Amino acid sequence: MKKRKLKGFVLPTLYVLVIGVLFISIALLGNALRVNTNYGNMAVDAIKDITVPVTNVTQNSQIVRPYTDDAVTISKSYYDMQDEETKQQNSLVYYENTYLQNSGILYSSDKEFDVVSASDGTVSKISQDEILGNVVEITHNNNLKTVYYSLKEVLVKENDTIAANTVIGKSGDNGLENESENCLLFEVYYNGEAMDPEDFYNMTLEDLQ
Repeated sequence: MKKRKLKGFVLPTLYVLVIGVLFISIALLGNALRVNTNYGNMAVDAIKDITVPVTNVTQNSQIVRPYTDDAVTISKSYYDMQDEETKQQNSLVYYENTYLQNSGILYSSDKEFDVVSASDGTVSKISQDEILGNVVEITHNNNLKTVYYSLKEVLVKENDTIAANTVIGKSGDNGLENESENCLLFEVYYNGEAMDPEDFYNMTLEDLQ
């Protein structure tokens, strides 16, 4: 039987067709890979957009008065060396025939009231004073602490982390003469120095770093 011989242009044509098919296949595969890659990037971007970074809780800068009852009044103000003489006299506390300069503000009421933390902080010390009764000390930062005296009842423990307005105790009695049975002596110390709580209430923790 007579064999037929392929014409000269057939093989090159087949080679070109095969190469063309391979090229088209590679191109299609590349597009598919690019689509998947882009989708992956979009997913990551979307996660970045909706994810909230985990950070340390920012301390609340709020400063409040150490009570919430409107019936609470000031019995003795902070003693300021710069005040006029009359105001200084009204800022003296009396104990065993001795007048003492008040290093805080003495609050009182006709009825028992809640004593609250003036700002966020950690209960650094709980003790008892012979004259001023139960004492709670709260540290707010390295430079600032507040002290609450004359508490009848203490409702927190040492090392408790508390927020502003947290009830830490109940008002109580102390050994100072002519004072109400429902008292709170409140002191503020900044860099180791006593400051007038009335000034303290108008500030934020950022002011006292």
